[in-house]
Amino acid sequence: MGHEVTIRARALLVVVAMMSAAGARAQLAVTGDLSATADADHFDSARLRTGILTDYESSFRYAGFAAQTTHYTRLGWHRDAPAILGLWRRQRSDTLAGTIAEAGLVRINGRARMIGDATWSLRPSTRTGVELLAAGDLVETEGALERATAYQFAGASVERDVTARFTAIGLAGYQHFTDHNERVHLRGRLIWMLVPKHGISAQVRWRQYNSRQLDVGGAYFNPGRYRQLEGGLAIRKRYAGWIWLADLSAGREWIDGHIGHATALADFRAEGALGSKARVTVHASYNRSAGFAAADGYWYRTIGVAVIVPF
Repeated sequence: MGHEVTIRARALLVVVAMMSAAGARAQLAVTGDLSATADADHFDSARLRTGILTDYESSFRYAGFAAQTTHYTRLGWHRDAPAILGLWRRQRSDTLAGTIAEAGLVRINGRARMIGDATWSLRPSTRTGVELLAAGDLVETEGALERATAYQFAGASVERDVTARFTAIGLAGYQHFTDHNERVHLRGRLIWMLVPKHGISAQVRWRQYNSRQLDVGGAYFNPGRYRQLEGGLAIRKRYAGWIWLADLSAGREWIDGHIGHATALADFRAEGALGSKARVTVHASYNRSAGFAAADGYWYRTIGVAVIVPF
């Protein structure tokens, strides 16, 4: 018995020593995120997240946890959705090969749902990229939140540099809702580098999905067939230590084979250092398409800022 206790004590000391050494090497950081959305149906949301990164090496390598709350409102109606999540990122800064993931639980209307977002990227060659994706979240409409409706999504994409300037990307995915609805997604993108020196490209995007269950009680936008085709210009450029991304595009969408509505997208994102340590990301977008409603002219917009401060 005494020998067994001695072995356990030594093992415990080894574990404590290893944890202490790891803690000495690891850098702590605080992360914060504030974002808001609004749409043509007067549905608004505001999300506040704060967390601790206990193993922070850079904005591409960290681990930690976060707590967040999202406040939803629409014409006097409101709901709150608190959540806790684990955070993990191990990616190469040049190719983004590796893993970025967050996963946790959210509580809405008295029910708990799993949420998260994960991407595993692989570059088997300099001209080919493969991604496996998984995601889960609440369906963000008044009717769906009242029912605590959530979804899970799994998919895979392949990217191929056909030539030095021409890239093709294809994605296939499956989406399952907690109300037993299902969707099969197909997406494609063609990218032609117009000005490689400045990261300016012309892009054409196609996306479609089919819904298996048509009657969802009006809780959210749910056509049997949805199709969208868009084309436009995009830019990705590193300048003054920041990465700048922008996308302007327009096109059409077809809902259950009916006459198409015009669509438009304006998206902006910037990421870089603020001061000697902090890392900041800002983003904003305006999307004129049937994201959550079938009405012609429906739009929704987002804006947000995220920061990581190591100490």
